[in-house]
Amino acid sequence: MQSIADRLIFLRNKYNLSQTDVAHQIGVTPALISAYEKLERKPSIDKLIALADIFHVSTDYILGRTFKDDSSAVISVEGLTEKQVKIVRDLISELKNNNKTPF
Repeated sequence: MQSIADRLIFLRNKYNLSQTDVAHQIGVTPALISAYEKLERKPSIDKLIALADIFHVSTDYILGRTFKDDSSAVISVEGLTEKQVKIVRDLISELKNNNKTPF
């Protein structure tokens, strides 16, 4: 199982970002990103969410709770109304059901 550090290093390299780049995007020092990657510190919940947003993955992926790092698995519904969120969920459900139908 990969650690948070392994996942962060992998994602940072995947997106060709330096520790400084990531640090600036989430409002911390490059030294703190280094500490995350050396397992000396763990990100707070708000920083974990910010990291997930930068890399287009779920917080569960960073935490090692899932192996899927596919950005298509994460859809941000921030700023949508409850009605709009329901429409998005219904659409996704419908699309998944249609994919099961052989053509």
